Amino acid sequence: MEAHRQGLAFPCKASDALVVSDAVRTQQTLQSLLDAWDSAPPHHITPTGYLADADTWVDLIGMTDASTKRLWVVGHNPGISDLVLQLTGDRIGMSTADVVHIELEVANWSGVGKGSGHLKGHHPGRNA
Repeated sequence: MEAHRQGLAFPCKASDALVVSDAVRTQQTLQSLLDAWDSAPPHHITPTGYLADADTWVDLIGMTDASTKRLWVVGHNPGISDLVLQLTGDRIGMSTADVVHIELEVANWSGVGKGSGHLKGHHPGRNA
């Protein structure tokens, strides 16, 4: 339910894509987001994302197609919180269906790495 609300609050854009762990919970989150959006963006479901650490997420992000302007990463903690820390230097607590907006300062997705982003917002999923 929280992910569906987040999907309504943050509509999908034509240039969006998703990279998603293949875990049951993340698949449920993906489906809730897709149900909230008018159209389904390209999404890559990967077993590599299951309990991935921050470096693994950076590798997965780096493989994103250049036509993608905004990427949704759907995964688990502690890897997702560690990813936020690695990209922004900000340590934040996250729970189910939180949305974190990070603005990246890179020319392309392969340039994503330590310190390449700035935290623009943290939107809790629970009680949203």
